[in-house]
Amino acid sequence: MKSWTQLTEKFEKLVRPRTFPVAFKLLEDKAELKKYQWVRQPKQKQLLCQLITTVRTYDWTVGVTAEDLAAPMCRAVVGLGERPQAVRDGSTRSMVWCKTKEDARKCEDEIPVIPSGKYEALLLAPLIYDTFEPDIVLIYGNPAQMILIINAIQYEGYERMQFYCVGESSCSDVIAQCFLTGRPALSIPCYGERRFGHAQDDELAIGLPPAYFRKVVANLEELYKRGIRYPISYFGASVDPKEGFPPAYRKAMGIE
Repeated sequence: MKSWTQLTEKFEKLVRPRTFPVAFKLLEDKAELKKYQWVRQPKQKQLLCQLITTVRTYDWTVGVTAEDLAAPMCRAVVGLGERPQAVRDGSTRSMVWCKTKEDARKCEDEIPVIPSGKYEALLLAPLIYDTFEPDIVLIYGNPAQMILIINAIQYEGYERMQFYCVGESSCSDVIAQCFLTGRPALSIPCYGERRFGHAQDDELAIGLPPAYFRKVVANLEELYKRGIRYPISYFGASVDPKEGFPPAYRKAMGIE
């Protein structure tokens, strides 16, 4: 089986992401953080989206406990704490994001979170360093890169993909949803992730279980052989499109 280093190198050549794919792992014992030589623990409290951006842009390995996370929602999403009652009943979210407390409570009820009590720490690292076996692989990219990832998932054992958006708290749509279901989870970075985590206007985020990441890399290679590549080449918006299709494809589809 190829190492995460080998797989990531292939993925980066095929998809050319702007930032490093991130390995995400929850630890049941926070003492395990000391096992990793290069792990950095924040000197001040930070948000989850800030930590992810640090890893995917600074190229650092980061480890945190509940005490290192600045907001209760961050702790709740990754299973390191519970949401306080003022969050669960909609009081907090109704101050900004929802018109009424009832709307806000409905939102809180819909947000997926990893159950607390089992895990004591979170470890994040650039996947390419093969530092540990990840629970999830987090990837940020533009819509063209994301559709190629989805194409690679669907290439073998086709399935129609379905994704979710709770609105604010997009980390739950990507991380908790993927962790809980064992399936790919794609979403649009939220306002908070853009403000504090510096997610860019053209970025989407996807969480992949490790087996799916391996599948994606293998199938991207197969699609590459068939001419499906990134960046996607433009053929022209005002020309006869048939010359842009391979001859066999034109014949099969009756495009003449």
